[in-house]
Amino acid sequence: MSTQRLMLAAFAAAAALSLVSCSSDSDNTSAASIDASSASAPSAEGSGSGSIAAAKAACDAAKELPSATDLGTPIDVKPLAGKTVYSIPIDVELEWSKVGEQAMQAVAEGAGLKFVTFPSDGSPASVELGFRQAIDANASAIVLNGPLPETLSSQLDEAAAAGIPVIPVHISDHSEPALPNLPYEAFAPFQDSAELMAYCAIADLDGKPLNALIIEASETGPSAGMVKAMQNIIAATAPVGSTTTVIDSQVGDWSTEVQPAVESALLADPGINIVLPIFDSMALFAAPGIQQAAPDRSIGIYSFNGTPAVMELIPEGVVRVDVAENPHWVAHVNIDAVLRAMLKAPPSIPGRNPIRVIDASNVAETGNPPQFDQGFGDEYPAAYQRLWGLG
Repeated sequence: MSTQRLMLAAFAAAAALSLVSCSSDSDNTSAASIDASSASAPSAEGSGSGSIAAAKAACDAAKELPSATDLGTPIDVKPLAGKTVYSIPIDVELEWSKVGEQAMQAVAEGAGLKFVTFPSDGSPASVELGFRQAIDANASAIVLNGPLPETLSSQLDEAAAAGIPVIPVHISDHSEPALPNLPYEAFAPFQDSAELMAYCAIADLDGKPLNALIIEASETGPSAGMVKAMQNIIAATAPVGSTTTVIDSQVGDWSTEVQPAVESALLADPGINIVLPIFDSMALFAAPGIQQAAPDRSIGIYSFNGTPAVMELIPEGVVRVDVAENPHWVAHVNIDAVLRAMLKAPPSIPGRNPIRVIDASNVAETGNPPQFDQGFGDEYPAAYQRLWGLG
């Protein structure tokens, strides 16, 4: 695939990023410049064929369709019919926000609710206005689809005083506990996805040392945990001599920073043979960097999200693995948390959406061209209807 086509795809899909909202540094007003640092010395722990086999087994198992069973304890949502839910996205113009909000609206309406998306632009004033509108409308629940609850203490207090539960969705990894004042939350499998990225890379190298370039976005909430998860898997499972190097670019700077940073890293270290962008929209800018700096080296990209424009690169060999999510399944998980909050039922277990490893062996199942809502089977919508006492 040509560099021109890659860049066109990048600009067409960069707005599809789902994690732009997950900033852990609310006072960071400017994007950080690229900061390259050695994240680990060569692995001192040897790993034999058993570890490589375990990596292959983990990667292969995640290529299968996720199960639509064990979705949580059944609930009866019929008493909630006609109640109103307000959702406040981080930025209603982001493609992932649009897709996610539309999917949640369809799921909520299928459960008998009225669903309103407040047209937030992500600014504090806009989010505050969204809370005010939801409270004035006597909403039965407020969804935080990106805005961070720790930055909204006064708004959360106002919602609590009005008796309106607030449900954060797809912001925190499922390993994190719910916030004390927000017992209902729909979690995300960020660290599981990072581990699978590392496992699949180790498996594909089939016993060769893995010299990985990790691209993080330190301003986003999941970033530190995802980087640590990859480094832990590589240290424990990859062959002796494996290394990781981390470069950092903030969301707003990916289109200008990622490609030259990747080029610089590859020229500085001819041993790099894997690139691990924590979010797959980064891959759209990393790929031309690989083509420019190392056209003769077989360097694979392994990433996370399931953005269609990224999965479209898999048959070309530019991207080897995308650990994908399905926004429509995510919407079911989100609305399930909302329904349980409104009913004051126990929070759902597992309370997070599934992921699936997409590579050359199964990318065709995501459509031609790939689509957000394909590749995860068609059983889960009916399964949720049964879970909620509607089917």
